[in-house]
Amino acid sequence: MSVKTNLAKRAVRTTAKHTAQGAASKMARKPFRSFTLLALGAGIGGIVGWLIGRSGGDEPFEPVAPAGPTSVVASPTNQTNNSTENASETGAVS
Repeated sequence: MSVKTNLAKRAVRTTAKHTAQGAASKMARKPFRSFTLLALGAGIGGIVGWLIGRSGGDEPFEPVAPAGPTSVVASPTNQTNNSTENASETGAVS
């Protein structure tokens, strides 16, 4: 094992111990506050998880066309410009 790996493992272990000791200490001093924050965190996490689950994240993404005016691309067979067609589209009388 490399020196970096050993240091990283030791840092993780020390952080976990420190966090556990701090949580136990706060739980002993202020149990009501600790349980309240734990319940609040669990409730918010549960709601967020439920909303993410309901959002359909496992379905494939299908882009939706934006709303509003869209430009239509003319097909090559529909590119004739007749003056009478043009006049009738603009409302002019021929």
